[in-house]
Formats: sequence, C-alpha cells, structure tokens
Amino acid sequence: MKGALHLVCGPDAAGRSALIGQYVSAPMHVGKPWWEEGLLIVNAINATAGLFSGDVIETAIEVRSGGQMLVTSPSATRAHRMSSGMAAVRQSIRVASGAWLEILPSHFIPHAGSYYTQDISIRLEPAARFLWFETFAPGRVASGEAWQFTCFESRFELACDSRPIARETYSLTPDSPSVQALRDQFPAACHATCYAAGVDFSNELLAAISMLHHGDCWIGCTRLDAPAIAVRIVAADNLHLSRALTNIRSLLYDAFGRHVPSLRRA
Repeated sequence: MKGALHLVCGPDAAGRSALIGQYVSAPMHVGKPWWEEGLLIVNAINATAGLFSGDVIETAIEVRSGGQMLVTSPSATRAHRMSSGMAAVRQSIRVASGAWLEILPSHFIPHAGSYYTQDISIRLEPAARFLWFETFAPGRVASGEAWQFTCFESRFELACDSRPIARETYSLTPDSPSVQALRDQFPAACHATCYAAGVDFSNELLAAISMLHHGDCWIGCTRLDAPAIAVRIVAADNLHLSRALTNIRSLLYDAFGRHVPSLRRA
C-alpha cells in the first residue's frame, strides 16, 4: 500500500494557526485538530494494524512563518512480520523562520521478522523553532519478541539555514556486534533521539539533562553547529525511557519559554 500524509500549517485569516493545506491517503488518517494557547495539535495515525511488506508512506510537513503545530500519534507504530520485502517511510519536514513545530510520535515497535527503512529530511530556516522525538522499542517484549526483527534502517538529515548540522545513517540487526553489546547491558533496551533547535540553549540546561542519567537510563547530550542540541537515550525498558523523555521534554519547553501542552483534547 502507498499512503501519504501532507500537512501545511500557517496563520489563517484570523491569524490563528490552522491546516491551510492537507492531503491524506490510506492508511494514514488525521483526527480533528484542536488548539491549546494558540498551538495547533494534530493527531496523525496509521489507521490499519501497522506496516506490512510493500507499504510505502510519504510524509511531508510544512509550517509557515507565524504557524505553530504539534504533530503526535495516540498509539505505537508497528511493523509486522514480512516473509519478503520491506516497509518504507519517507519524511520531509520544513519549518519557516518564526514558526514552531514539534514532532512527537509514540513508540516504533518492529515485530519479529519485520524489515523497515526510513528516510528523513528536515530543513529549518533561521529563527525556526523545532523539537523532534523518536522512540524505538526492540519488539513486543511482553510476547518474548525482543530483538527478533530482521532489520531497522534509518537515514536522517537535519539542516539549519541550508547547512546540514546532523546526519545519521545506520542499520540495526539483532546479531550485529553493536546491538549485541547493547543487549548484554539491557536485554529489552529501548532508545530515543531528540533534536531541539531555535534558541541558545544554556550550559545549565545541558547539565540538567545530563543529570537525568543513571544506571538504568543512559543519556548523552551535545551541542550542534547551530543553536541546536541533540539528546540520545538508551534505557533498560520502556518505563525508564518514558520517564526520561517526560523530564527532558519539560526541560526543553522551559528553555523555549513555553508551556508543555496536553496531548489530550480538553
């Protein structure tokens, strides 16, 4: 199945953030957006059971100057067993100067025998404000399927003012040496990545994030060659990961001088 999710956010005639352009095709679905203190909150989900072999999802998200949007999902994304082939997701994100965007999906869970690949391109104009979260579970842990997927591949690029500031290309397979070293530490390890851009983050913020590190949750934080930071988390399980993400997100919102929005309609 080939699906699409194209969203364009910008000020409407009244100056309120709105979806001024959208195109959605199965299996993707967009719920009715709502506002919290001027922020447009959009729930975007795969309306089927998840991703199957041959599925290709194209996502394009644009926020124009003056627009504020949070794109989230209410449930995990799952890649199911594939006897052959793979599922692919391609994401293109653009944030204009003076705009705000947060991408906050639920966990990605690769089932046993799944092969998944993603290609993500993010372009930020100067003075754009941006938050990106990505979380990964090693499979259906409660069903005894930890680290039984076939392959997870990712290509990621983040550019600010037309200049790349972060690039990642990696492939996870359960029997690779790097994954095996991780499994030796945390058999059900979950991991997450966060990028934040748009303000001059203080040394105190980086120290506060680093202080969340402990034996069951490893956290690294670094500056990028722009007003941006990257945070990586590896946790023993989903509970420790979720707690760390909640705390980090709260610290980042404080740094942006914003109130952390609710993910539920009032």
